[in-house]
Amino acid sequence: MAVIPDGNRRWAEDKGLPSLEGHRRGCERTLELLDRCRTDTGIEVVTLWTTSVENLRRPRVEVNQGLPVIAAFVGHLASLGQWRIGFLGNLDLLPPPVTEELRDYAHRSSTVRGPLVNFAIAYSGQEEIIRAVRRLLESRTADGNPLSEGAPVDAVELARHLDTAGQPDPDLVIRTSGETRLSGFMPWQTLHSELYFSPLLWPDFDESALAEALEDYRSRRQRRGL
Repeated sequence: MAVIPDGNRRWAEDKGLPSLEGHRRGCERTLELLDRCRTDTGIEVVTLWTTSVENLRRPRVEVNQGLPVIAAFVGHLASLGQWRIGFLGNLDLLPPPVTEELRDYAHRSSTVRGPLVNFAIAYSGQEEIIRAVRRLLESRTADGNPLSEGAPVDAVELARHLDTAGQPDPDLVIRTSGETRLSGFMPWQTLHSELYFSPLLWPDFDESALAEALEDYRSRRQRRGL
């Protein structure tokens, strides 16, 4: 399952609170739903889009307030010892101390036998594909097998160089806040995903809303192609 947890800022604005409070409440909601996924649904991989590349272009004060909240949440999740932690995106775009902190959490959780939660941070779907192409070219060059007419690239080979290499594609993508687009989120991996759009802002997307989304997914007839 992949989630675009949208609407934290709007939730705070609607309640007359600082945007930081929306992000904090969003983190609390995320922890509740991850726990539900782990204990009740059997979902083995959850990917959360927490920060896009465009988000990092917001006012510096807002970015500098938001990133520590995200890092603290990832650290708390790592301390529970229930999830493995992975990342999508370009962490090198973040301040070096934050990047080092996040990578340390991923390393410390690598031996956990529980499900995997990916955080898409400083993420752009287009840039992920560009990174994958670069990695593929570097791999081919290192193996002495550069691209040529006699050595074409197929989808399986390119997928091995995506940020999600070795992971299953999401069966279901949930986006909150009433937006009905993916905004470039995992464009390669969501080719056959079912999409669910909720009008709720993320801090209001509770366990009953998740149950409704999962029930809607189960009721659909999954097909490949048109």
